Amino acid sequence: MELHALLDDTVANEQSLIRSQTVQREPDHGILLTDVDAELVDEEILEPENDELSERVYEELAYRERVLGARYPFELVSEYGKWALRRRAAESEAEDAAHDCYICCLLISAIHSELLPTKSDHEVFKSSARALQVESYLTAAEVLGGRAYWFGSPRPDGSGMLKAIQDLAFSMGTAAAPEERPLGLSANAADGTVDIVAWRPFLDGQAASIVAYGQVASGRNWTAKPIKSFIDGHFLPWFNKAPSHTHIEMLFVPFPQHHEQPEERKQDFRTVASEKARLRENDYGVVIDRLRLTELMALSKVSGRYDKKEYELHEDYARTWAAEALSYAEGADAAA
Repeated sequence: MELHALLDDTVANEQSLIRSQTVQREPDHGILLTDVDAELVDEEILEPENDELSERVYEELAYRERVLGARYPFELVSEYGKWALRRRAAESEAEDAAHDCYICCLLISAIHSELLPTKSDHEVFKSSARALQVESYLTAAEVLGGRAYWFGSPRPDGSGMLKAIQDLAFSMGTAAAPEERPLGLSANAADGTVDIVAWRPFLDGQAASIVAYGQVASGRNWTAKPIKSFIDGHFLPWFNKAPSHTHIEMLFVPFPQHHEQPEERKQDFRTVASEKARLRENDYGVVIDRLRLTELMALSKVSGRYDKKEYELHEDYARTWAAEALSYAEGADAAA
């Protein structure tokens, strides 16, 4: 429904959803899909489950709007006695940045879930991972209220693993990096599965600061390589002295983290989602999903935690990618 509201808000409404003959559930991501060009059927032959579907979709959209408020780029409105989803106008820089972040993540999700089928060699698909890396990097400093470092390969400065470790250690001030690659570690190492490093420095500059290591996962295989399985063996051994003895793990994803969760009979969906998030942390750390990315981006835009020129450069990349992805989506929709 959100993608429809981006492409054509006249179809993002309850009536088109419940009258569609092609409503289906995407098998891997649990996203509710409907064909924009579906033929309408008579009211009399609508099946009761369509009303349940409409209620479930409305509840999910209302939940997102309730969580994010004006940072949500859409708004639920009443239209001829039924609900509809419309674009929301931003009223501040923070809201505008939040809307851009949410829409970028929505398009990434649509591409990787095949809601918006895209060939893997298409530039929009190939650059989607970098777009999410940008969104993750620009929000990571807000997680701890400190600073962030883009560690995932390829890095903006093109540095190799050892140089990146040295630069990170210098930036943090609580770690020591070697002059040469430590024995036993691969000469072909790219980033040790760590894409983002965030930390909250203290004025005393002493060790034992608060540090978080993050992984960015744009596709369906986001559960395949939990970052906890790699930090100790593939990342921290690159330091002579690690930044901290303890750390936090994070996972950045472009979809809501409850996106795969099925309904359970006699169980409240949100209560189950909260418990699943609690369990998920054991394997993947703190999941920074689309809703949390949007919340953090609104803060990041106005907090001044990043170098202004660097921030604007990355922000421009994400906006350009989203515009190209949306243009592709409009073309795909027109060709359908």
